[in-house]
This record gives sequence, C-alpha cells and structure tokens, in this order.
Amino acid sequence: MRNVQSIVIYTMCAALLVVSKEMLAFLPNVELVSFLLIMYALHFQLRGCLFISVLFCFLQMILYGVGTWTPVYFMVWPGLVCITKLCKKICTDEYRWAFFSGLFGLSFGFLFSIPYFMMSFEIGVAYYVRGIPYDVIHGIANFMIMLILFSKVNQVLGQLSIKYKL
Repeated sequence: MRNVQSIVIYTMCAALLVVSKEMLAFLPNVELVSFLLIMYALHFQLRGCLFISVLFCFLQMILYGVGTWTPVYFMVWPGLVCITKLCKKICTDEYRWAFFSGLFGLSFGFLFSIPYFMMSFEIGVAYYVRGIPYDVIHGIANFMIMLILFSKVNQVLGQLSIKYKL
C-alpha cells in the first residue's frame, strides 16, 4: 500500500511542476519548477525525486513535442535533483538555498546552449549570449522565490515525507 501511495504522491508532484510552469508561462523565465524540485530533493528519497523529474520531462514532451531542448531537460532536471542531494549538508538555511537556486537559474541558459556548441562554437556563443538577460531574470526569480516560499513549503513537505515515508 505504501508503494502505491508514494507513486500517487510523486505523480501529483510531477503534475504540480507542469501546472505551475504553465501558470507562470506568461512571465519569461519565472518558474516554480526549480524551487519545487529542490524542495522535493530536500525531503524525498532520490528515487522518488528522479521519478518526479523524469515524469515532468516526459509530460513536457507530450505538451511541446521533441526539440533540441528535450535531451537537455532529461539532464538538467534530474541533475538538479542530484546536485541538491549532494549540497544538503552545505546549504543549511533558506539563504544558502536561495543562492543555490539563483545560481542554477543563472546557469540554465548555458546548459541549454550545449547542443548549439556541439553544432559550432560560434552558434553556441550566439545562443548563450542572446539568452543572458533571461538567465539574469531566471536567477533573480529563483533567488526570490526560494526566499519567499522556503519556510512554509519546507514545513509542509517535511510533514508529508514523514507521514508517507517518502
């Protein structure tokens, strides 16, 4: 029974990622996906978090089709989960997590330029430089979202993970 409960909760968490992303789509590079994945990684087991992040990627493919972004999504979001797990002992308060989340937002565009660098160095540089203003917005938004929401969401997810042994 616990396994079924975990799958349902993890699936709902992935759905929350999709819904939150779509609800904020009108704001360029302002999203809750980074925040929520970091928070999930702080409270849930690695397997569950990887399930959530990969399911989110598949749901995005269903909504938007396949593009150059697709393989990057499958690296970036599970990668964020793994890096968050590694940083749990270093980042001990919401300010450090806000810095971490902001840094991730700043680096997001570079990570997405990797396929373009594979085509040619010049194309990769052009793609990356063109997106720098959006990376700055992404970094600032991630930083602020983490500072504003960390405390309450941390408390709720802590209770959820204990109650359902996630």
